[in-house]
Amino acid sequence: MKLLITKVNILVILVVYISRDTTAEIIEDLDSLQLVTVLHRHGHRTPDHTYTNDPYKDVEKYWPIGLGQLTNKGKLQLYNLGKLFRKEYKSFLPKYSFKAVRVNSSDYDRTHMSTQCLLAGWFRPEGDQIWNDEIAWQPIAVHSVPTNKDQTLAPLAPCPRFWMEREKVLMELASKETAEDKELYEYLTEKSGDKISTIDDVASLYTNLQMEEFNHYPLPEWTKGVYPEKMQEKTETCGISFTWNKILKKFYGGSLVKEMFHQFHEKSKGGNADRKLFVYSAHDTTIISFLRALDFEKFKIPDFGASVILELHKLYNQYYLKIFYSHAAELVPYELQFPNCTIPCPLERALENTEYVRSGDWNTDCFK
Repeated sequence: MKLLITKVNILVILVVYISRDTTAEIIEDLDSLQLVTVLHRHGHRTPDHTYTNDPYKDVEKYWPIGLGQLTNKGKLQLYNLGKLFRKEYKSFLPKYSFKAVRVNSSDYDRTHMSTQCLLAGWFRPEGDQIWNDEIAWQPIAVHSVPTNKDQTLAPLAPCPRFWMEREKVLMELASKETAEDKELYEYLTEKSGDKISTIDDVASLYTNLQMEEFNHYPLPEWTKGVYPEKMQEKTETCGISFTWNKILKKFYGGSLVKEMFHQFHEKSKGGNADRKLFVYSAHDTTIISFLRALDFEKFKIPDFGASVILELHKLYNQYYLKIFYSHAAELVPYELQFPNCTIPCPLERALENTEYVRSGDWNTDCFK
């Protein structure tokens, strides 16, 4: 991804100094790319709920496209992101092929629509793919499973062990809360009209206020002094609480790591010969959990259209992984260094480093 790492936006939330070794330089210059995997967050959306004292809870008046839906701004964000990927990977993947491309989405309207917009920007039909002169677009299959069976992109498949472990984490965090924290909960309860007593409750209200702000609705006067600063810290803690320890990482981010790394391993062994691209459309928590399962610890809440890009390269019969990250659709992705590895990271080393989160079987381990 030579184009994408030539610029680093100063607004990114993580600054990484990249010390390039000889292998990294060679990979920059040779046609070594074998497989690309893109994980992206959906685009700008409407709130997915309202609260009791919400001045904008009249959905038909304020949110005519519906709650939790992709806005026009969100559509454009992902379309432009697709155009960026099209430019970057044009020589590697000049046009869409069902053999080369596999697209997966969580089972939400906004994630399905977001990745369709990304694909529209990436795979503009050319030549014999043009089926209608009135629209420069082609249909591309997007696959998903119901949310109650999803183990990877919005992991809500039944897993008692995960929820019991997370409840322990929440209790531990609650035991360390201060009088100021309790005052915040009481204030938010009084003003919102909803019971606010946990970091999950704060995160839910914070997200609602954030979506209203992003959609240019003035926030109530009572939010001044608590939003965003005082509520943001609790919301970020909520986001990482799903992968607070090794056990939680295995269940919430590990399943996606397991799936992706299996694809890299299969490719390195000669399997999936025609496959060149996997795309995953999901959520902010998906990206946080995936990165934390890889032992990246310092990431805040990804913005709309945030993306993680992984590349598998082959050099002198050895396989290497490179990873890039963008906090938002408008930011140029920049290269990261896998924890406990070099740039690029040998695939075998990456497999060793992620062995724990990839091990076991979800359906068995969840009910131990």
